[in-house]
Amino acid sequence: MYLRGIRRSTLVGAVLVAVTDVVLLAVALNMYFGAGTSTATSPPHRGGSSPALTLTHQRSGTISTNAAPSPVHALYRPLRVVPPQTAVQQTIDQSLALNSGQGAVSLLERTGVTAPATSAQFPAIDAADSSAASIYAMAFTQELLDIHFATSTRKQLFAWADYNNAPYSLGDVPESLGSRVLVTSLTTGPSPVPPVTKWSQFAKSRTSWNVSGLVISVNPTWTQALSAGWQPLDPLMGIYDVSGLLSVTSPGHAAVVTSMSFALTLGGASLHPGYGAVALDDWTVN
Repeated sequence: MYLRGIRRSTLVGAVLVAVTDVVLLAVALNMYFGAGTSTATSPPHRGGSSPALTLTHQRSGTISTNAAPSPVHALYRPLRVVPPQTAVQQTIDQSLALNSGQGAVSLLERTGVTAPATSAQFPAIDAADSSAASIYAMAFTQELLDIHFATSTRKQLFAWADYNNAPYSLGDVPESLGSRVLVTSLTTGPSPVPPVTKWSQFAKSRTSWNVSGLVISVNPTWTQALSAGWQPLDPLMGIYDVSGLLSVTSPGHAAVVTSMSFALTLGGASLHPGYGAVALDDWTVN
């Protein structure tokens, strides 16, 4: 998603630029004028300066070409908090509102709505894996990128993504559009999801993707914002840097292995307790 003057692929990415600048300014002003600092603290798993985690995880579910998607209708409302209105909180919130303008809202309004569903190709992430941010980020990444193109469809992937979405809760994005940010981030700008024609080519060549060597770490910009005393409305929200190896294989050809990385924003899921994915940003393959 592109906003005026900011070259970023998603709303979250654009907001991060604003957060960084405002946090640095707020911290500098507090130090210079001797203003009081916020006493609010954040849970360690969101804002702590934690080392990167290298994780392994077995993908749940089995591949079956005949299994129909399992639709999801219930709505689980994620927790929201009211942060103390410190000077830092107000300054950053105002900047976030300015960077989630009408252009971003219009793009979300144009995003196609897919009924959330899981399937044998894209099964639900285990409930136990949805209770810890780093584990969820790893499980989500494996589900998203371990793809057998001949036995799955792009529609199934987006239905699964909608099932796993966590609504965007920063700035002035209407609540009714917050759950569209994830799919918008997967269909706008650099994204790991191949376009329709490319997916079809991969299916015909029986191409498969597989990820390995995943490393999950808290995004430094997010840590910086929390350290300055700012708090998100969503207490589970956090931005994580994900990196690893992507192997591309097809019959009769040697596997091609590349490194990949992206920023994954997590939050309280829309349709189930625990974590969900808000957006995927800065997709890079080397």
